[in-house]
Amino acid sequence: MSNAQFSLIAPGLSIHGHVTADHGISCFGLVGGDLRSSQGLVQVGAEGLIRGTVEGDHILVDGTVEGDVISRVSLHINGRVKGRIAYAGTIRLGPNAALEGTISRIAGIGYEGPVSPGVTVEGAQGEPAKV
Repeated sequence: MSNAQFSLIAPGLSIHGHVTADHGISCFGLVGGDLRSSQGLVQVGAEGLIRGTVEGDHILVDGTVEGDVISRVSLHINGRVKGRIAYAGTIRLGPNAALEGTISRIAGIGYEGPVSPGVTVEGAQGEPAKV
């Protein structure tokens, strides 16, 4: 048997702050902050709205992300993303995908954990990237 864990941010629920998990997350509500998972699926449901960075192994966006999206394995967008998109595995755009920003394929991304705003980290190509 599997001990898979999954968290749900239900419709009508609003979180103002960062959400970090070591398992899968489905968001059908509002997160005013980053939504990050060190492993598993991160889903932004059709009613979901994230105002911050979304990061995970596998990401499925059917709702709206107003911030950066960072996928370490697979990314499927069938919703709206306004921000930078970085993916290390595969990307798939659905018929309803609406993108406003840039898309970059990078060699690989490791989970870094939460980073304080304004901190400079090394980007995929070795150059400093402002977070």
